Amino acid sequence: MTGAWLAGAALGAPSIGLHASLTPKIPGQATTVRLQMRVAPAAGELVPPPLTQVRLLYPQGLDVTLSGLGIQACPRSTLTLHGPGGCPPDSRMGYGDAIAEVPIEGEAVRETARIAILRGAEVEGHVSMLIVVYHEPAVSAQIVLPTLLMPADGPFGGRLDINAPLVSTFPEGPDLSVTRIDLVLGPSSLIYSERSHGRIVHYRPRGIPLPERCPRGGFRFEAQMSFLDGSRAAADATVRCPRRRKAGRRVRVPRAHPARHLRRHFAATPLPSALNHDQE
Repeated sequence: MTGAWLAGAALGAPSIGLHASLTPKIPGQATTVRLQMRVAPAAGELVPPPLTQVRLLYPQGLDVTLSGLGIQACPRSTLTLHGPGGCPPDSRMGYGDAIAEVPIEGEAVRETARIAILRGAEVEGHVSMLIVVYHEPAVSAQIVLPTLLMPADGPFGGRLDINAPLVSTFPEGPDLSVTRIDLVLGPSSLIYSERSHGRIVHYRPRGIPLPERCPRGGFRFEAQMSFLDGSRAAADATVRCPRRRKAGRRVRVPRAHPARHLRRHFAATPLPSALNHDQE
């Protein structure tokens, strides 16, 4: 259930890799989407330039708005004061993790963080998400990446526009450079609740529905990244269609009627001589 690693970048620019998977990968059923992105510096560079924007394009037939994910929005004020843990559980749409590096005295120092994907308030009629990069338990260390769900031209069905703010590790220090982003969008590890007949019922959200038929060539994703120095890079990945099960040939064995079988048996068997009164 995986796509392929592909990287694309102009000469002297960073390169990126994209890997996509769908779990489960069954047409007509709901699924969880996982996207893994890697960023490598240009030749001769210690780290890639700071990231400013990510555009993720997803296939036609994958409608995030019909997934039942993020049925409640998390107010930005709540997120600022209490972090992702203070948001309503029904606002969670997914999770992930990230790795960033910063050059210090000729070495790339690595920082790791968790990611929470939350439903935000609508922006001009478009569904918005809040991708929160954070360190537990320090709420003040969180970074919010505003994200919009937008339409896209074919062969894609839509896109996520993610704005990445610049973050420095210390005053007048260099900005962090993102080297890895893993995003999981779907019902995996999510539990929602609703009131039914006076009781609180917990349930798992449905997930992103797949089309009844797999698109020709598979489910294609694409990642486009923009960096602070003006460079850009893109990569795509395709999740192949599931293999069709080959129906085995059934061999039909005719079954004779029991009575007919007995008649054929006695007709072909001569009577014993002791019972044949016409002899002698």
